[in-house]
Amino acid sequence: MAVISFGSASTLETGQRRRNACSLPLHYIQILGIIVIIFLILMNYLTLCVNIPKHHWQWLSIVISSIIILPFLIAFIIITFLDPAEDAVINQSRGPKANFDRHIHQHVITNLYCNICEVHVTANAKHCSSCNKCIYSFDHHCIWLNTCVGGKNYRLFFSMLILIVVGTLFIFINSLLQFIGSFQDTSSKLSLTPYYSFDQYAVLMISSSKVAFQVLSAIVSFISLVTCGMTGYLLAFHIYLCYKHTTTYDFVISRRHNRTVDETILQFNQLGRNPNSISTETTGQSTNLSRFFPLKRKKNNRVATTQANGHNISNDSNRNQNGQVFTIEGHNRDNPRQLQVRQSTNRESCVYNSSYEGADEQNQE
Repeated sequence: MAVISFGSASTLETGQRRRNACSLPLHYIQILGIIVIIFLILMNYLTLCVNIPKHHWQWLSIVISSIIILPFLIAFIIITFLDPAEDAVINQSRGPKANFDRHIHQHVITNLYCNICEVHVTANAKHCSSCNKCIYSFDHHCIWLNTCVGGKNYRLFFSMLILIVVGTLFIFINSLLQFIGSFQDTSSKLSLTPYYSFDQYAVLMISSSKVAFQVLSAIVSFISLVTCGMTGYLLAFHIYLCYKHTTTYDFVISRRHNRTVDETILQFNQLGRNPNSISTETTGQSTNLSRFFPLKRKKNNRVATTQANGHNISNDSNRNQNGQVFTIEGHNRDNPRQLQVRQSTNRESCVYNSSYEGADEQNQE
């Protein structure tokens, strides 16, 4: 098994289960994130703080940085070593797990029983293919942390996002001001007093030229700004999810399902405009299509409401009785969908029956 994975998901042998973020294989994005964290922390303490002109400003910068960085490191370490799996998975023996046969089981989790972990799980649990285990109250698999985020570590994950945004914003402002100050003359209030002597700045506590300091401070500004922007976007997304009382997994599955409905309706509108493009059967016959095109829903399309038994209860049900009914089945790993679409005599398509089952297995986001 590879020590570092460069794929979107790690393929584990049967019986192997990743306990936490330190379990092999490591992900290259995880390693990149650790390098960025170490770089920004070292540059903050050993370059930016020591080049501040006044000593009281130096100590203020160190204190503010520590208030942000220390809690972040604590949260990061806990998330790294915490096992977010279901308690039943953690407590079970570490013997070899069964191979999952899709010819026998359609889904990984059936009736709250995982056919891979061979344990009963809670309602919101999902089996992560990257970690090869069921995650308690699954939210998503984070490739930056190389572990799953769920009910056991979501609050720590959310707090860590806030600390990253605040910390990188502070480092960006500090490095930008020092970068500008290095170009000012001594009469300016923004001018920097070199740490060692005239034109001798401290870079990682090593005496360096002004040019070297300017280049590194510009690099720090750029990296901290990009990190702050990316993390801020992710934080805003999770704030939205908390407001909607949903999870990343449910959000993605819902969007995927809605997109399938839109694409299905438009596919049948195209069939209505081109009746000779595909052979169709009479009412009650089905046509299987496994491919959908990324089209948007037209305004004149209507989605009919359905009951659990699949009968149309819309006001247009009587008008559509003489139309043709097609069944479309699309499979994407563990995301089976089935849509029954009625093509009415006026060539306007609507969803006649929609049945959908969420995935039991989650790949990386």
